[in-house]
Order: sequence, then C-alpha cells, then structure tokens
Amino acid sequence: MKKLLERIKLCKLPPPQRRSLPYECYWEDSILTQEQERIFSNQWLGLGRSDRLENPGEYEVFELCGQALVLIRNQDKELRLYANTCRHRGAKLLDGTGQCQAISCPFHGWTYSLDGNLMHAKTMAENPSFDFEEHSLIEYKLKELQGFLFVFLGNKPTDLSKQLGNFSELHQPWSMNELVTTRRATFEVQCNWKAFLDVFNEYYHLNNVHPTSIDNLYNKPEEADKTTGDFASQFGFTAGTGALLEVDQINALPIMENLEAPWSLGARYSWIFPNMTFAASQEAIWVYEASPITSMSCRIRQSICFPKNTTTLPGFKEKSQSYYQRLDDALDEDIVALENQQKGLNKSTSLQGQFSTLMEANVATFSEWYANKII
Repeated sequence: MKKLLERIKLCKLPPPQRRSLPYECYWEDSILTQEQERIFSNQWLGLGRSDRLENPGEYEVFELCGQALVLIRNQDKELRLYANTCRHRGAKLLDGTGQCQAISCPFHGWTYSLDGNLMHAKTMAENPSFDFEEHSLIEYKLKELQGFLFVFLGNKPTDLSKQLGNFSELHQPWSMNELVTTRRATFEVQCNWKAFLDVFNEYYHLNNVHPTSIDNLYNKPEEADKTTGDFASQFGFTAGTGALLEVDQINALPIMENLEAPWSLGARYSWIFPNMTFAASQEAIWVYEASPITSMSCRIRQSICFPKNTTTLPGFKEKSQSYYQRLDDALDEDIVALENQQKGLNKSTSLQGQFSTLMEANVATFSEWYANKII
C-alpha cells in the first residue's frame, strides 16, 4: 500500500507532469473500501436532477455506494431520502417506483409516514419501554442547487456551498433551475465508476471512439476554467450542436433563451466530484451519475433536460427523439471502449501515463483532487 500511495502522489504534480491514477485504483477492492470511507462518506454526492416524483407519495428505490435507499416526496411536496430498511428487523420496505400514502413493511407491518415517522407497529404500544419516536426511518440530508439534487451519506454533513465554490456563477448562463427532465435511464457498465466519468470529460478519445457520430462536431476545447470548488469545467466550441449526431443537425431545437455568445456556440463539460457529470449545450443538458457496484463495475443514471418552453413547442416530441438517439449511440460507442479499457486495467502493473493537458483537463483535475482525498 505504501508504494501505491507514493504513485498516487504523482497525480498531484503540476499539469504538464501530472500522472494518471495508478491502475490499481480502477480494480483493487481495497481501494474501493478506501473510497467509501474517505470520499463517499465525506462528500455531498450528486443524485441528478431534482424535478422528479412530482406528487406526494411518489417514490423511487435505488442503491448508492452499496446502500439501499428510497427517495420519496412527502405531503408538503419536499423530497426526502431514507434507508430502504425497516427499523424493526431490517426488511426491505419498497421496490422499484410507485406511489403510496404511507410506507409499510411487508414483513411485520410496521408503517411509517411520508416524513419517516413510525405511525403503527402492532402490539408494540403495549410495551411501556417502546418509544415510537426512537424508531423513525434512517434519513439522509438532501440539498438542491441549480436544479441538481445532492445527498450526504455520512454522519457530519459539510457545507455544500463551500464544496461547490463558484459552480453557480460559472453555470449561470444556462438558467439550470428552469430546465425540465424529459428522459431518464439507468444501466450498468462493466468498468470502474471513475473510468466512466473520465471518458465523458475528455476530448482525447473522440476521433478514435466516435469518428462518424460526433467527432466532427467538437473543436479543440478552450483552456479549463478556474474553479474554487470540488469540480472541474471546460468549455469548447462546436460546429452545430454537440447534443445531436452529425447526421441529425437539421433537428436542432432552439437555443436557450438569454444564452448568449460564446456559450450559445458550444458546450460546457463539468464534473462535480466525485460522482456526477454533465454537458451544458446550446439547447439542452445531459447528466450522468456513477455509483460503484464493485471495483470493476458501476451503475449509471442518465438524464436529459430542456427549457420548459422548448418542451411545449410543436414537434418537440419528434425532434427530441434525435437527442435521445445521440445519447444512445455515443454511449454505446463509449461502453465498448470502456469495457475494453477495464480488461486492460484489471490486475495490471501501474504504469501511469501522462495527460494531454488540454484534451484531458477535467480528468487531470479530478486526478489531483482524488489524490488529495485518498492520501
């Protein structure tokens, strides 16, 4: 482990000399354990967009970093996040998605309000030492910012505004609070969670992995932006919109209102450390959250969003299909490359290549941030 930590220190060198993460960070189980303790339990984690589960009682069940969770909207239309575990003897409470008036355990019938309070536990009122208030569902802190949802899984939540620094200022031109999500998807990829986020944040692979789909749309990016929080961001000009395939540019939807040049002429790729990334283009944003399943596989949640007034335009339903097709096609190409990369990484000796300073700027910034967290 000592030798590995010495190699991780190379990720803290100045950008021209900085090395990529040691290969072990992409397959070693002990590293994933360190990530759970030093990163996932001590950072606000991205949960994608907050505009979901519109009605009281609507819920969705998912796992994040091995924890079974249920996201639900309460009677006051506030989102709440609970451990998907009964406080009696640990049974799973809910599955999938749905809507309920209360959360009832299928094992012994303990029933909780949408605010997580235990309302009914048969025969337990007969026990004078039983306190209903002590048996509420385990709840995790949630916060919303710029239309994004964040959770803190640890015991001592930190300051989200400090974690994100100048994030809101840098992304203000896109009016992200006003965007609505039109499609979501969840899937698994046989690669380390960091590898998935890496590939979304670098231009270096485009002409090899996406030669006929999106490569010709992207010009050489601008220098990475100066950020004061735990995130990286880089803007680049595009020929047309990067949100569509080269062959579908005719289906481009209107540019966002009040989005001016240069931002209306390209796309900004941002990575909120550790686990959420997105691209903000001229007329849409698309978001990915990555969560480890094992050290060599991950679960991905994808969202795509448009301005509300765009979604009401005639022909939006038809044209939006071209945007979804672009996501699907580019993703299919990326997954082939990622799963091939994982096969090369597995059990390999750490060689640690250097970054292309401009073309892999966000990935290099994450590498330094990660090294500071792990060491």
